[in-house]
Amino acid sequence: MKPVSFYLVTDTHYFENELGAGGKAFEKNMLTEQYFVKESSAIVKSTFARISDDEETDIVIIPGDLSKNGEKESHRSFIKELNVLKEKNKKVYVITAGHDYNDNAYVLQDEGRSPVEGTDYNDLCDMYRDFGYGEAIAFDKPTHSYMAEITDGVRMLAIHCDSKNQPKGAMDDRLMAWAKEQLDKAREDNCSVFAICHYPIIPPVPVFELVGDAKIRDWRKVASFLADNGVELVLTGHMHIQSINEYYSENGNRLIDVCTACLVGSPAKYRKITIDEESVLRIKTIDVEDFGWELNGLTAQEYFHKHFYEAIIERVRGALRGGKGILGYIKALVLKRFDKIKVGTVERLLFIKRDKALKDKKLAELIGEVGVGIFLGDGVHTEGTPVYAFISGILDKFSFVLKKLEPKLSKNGNTVNLKSLLLDTIGNNKGFSDNNAQFTLKK
Repeated sequence: MKPVSFYLVTDTHYFENELGAGGKAFEKNMLTEQYFVKESSAIVKSTFARISDDEETDIVIIPGDLSKNGEKESHRSFIKELNVLKEKNKKVYVITAGHDYNDNAYVLQDEGRSPVEGTDYNDLCDMYRDFGYGEAIAFDKPTHSYMAEITDGVRMLAIHCDSKNQPKGAMDDRLMAWAKEQLDKAREDNCSVFAICHYPIIPPVPVFELVGDAKIRDWRKVASFLADNGVELVLTGHMHIQSINEYYSENGNRLIDVCTACLVGSPAKYRKITIDEESVLRIKTIDVEDFGWELNGLTAQEYFHKHFYEAIIERVRGALRGGKGILGYIKALVLKRFDKIKVGTVERLLFIKRDKALKDKKLAELIGEVGVGIFLGDGVHTEGTPVYAFISGILDKFSFVLKKLEPKLSKNGNTVNLKSLLLDTIGNNKGFSDNNAQFTLKK
């Protein structure tokens, strides 16, 4: 891989506050939301200002979900911020995604949804022409995918798999054929190529293998296609998580998927990526810092994670509400006691071997902490830790349920082991970090 250096920013979800989101419906929605809306513009401006201060790196890449939900005014304001980067001599390359077009855009206010001007899918390329599309050396009109040479000898394959013209999250055979033509041409021109895609190619954590839109459709086929056609690095977002994963095709070719978190909510991070003359890939994660907002005495990272922690717990409460018959009755009982239940109580009721380190911790707190930890990457709850032992014990108690589910979840010859998927999700056993990592690429 030829030398290159750039910033990677994902899922900016920019919202123009003059649209007026607020009120009861808005605040209720925010109780279960991972990222911030009102703060998004301030976070983007602050982050772009820090990137602008780096005179050594002049490329910024943003792979999709640029706006909150396709509001035209949010796009207009976000483009102004991209132009500020350009004025600071930065070259910006974007692709759009599902949150960037919407024929029925709205904001939430006291009375509920209030319609605002939306964005047509077919207008996006013209709107972002100055940020990648206008420099494309090849363009796939049906999907808005493109190839651009971002610096001498280094090309970027921008895969758009969230268009109106194909199933969302898919890279079909027609798009693969177009991409292969561009990759073959790059090889003829002696150019290195990496790819960007809004959707992760490789499931960011093992349990996301079971979540339909947590990765690109038929991901092993797509990963093998890219790896076998000279793409060793792909940059992704969508799932608002910090993760780095490797996949090897049957031909022994490797794909590294660098999935990066949502900028405007926990984990609130972005990356600086460099590839040097020896083809050493270095991935550095940078925290979003103070962005000029009242944070109630918290650091920016504490502010982000506290909100997400509370949102996770509220989502669990929501799952326990409602239902009929005996199931509804049981859920109501659990909900009534949910905030007070201690881990030690669960261990005692299920006859799980007790660990004194967790006995007094509230179950809700543990759920929130584990959830935030998964999205931060570098899972610390590996074998031998109290949390690993607790979750493993619960899974063992319900192994009869897991065994019934596994055959239904096993598809295309890939056998699912639910216990392993869940335990490997809370603990990173890959041998390298999800945040700061180094790899040697092919030359």
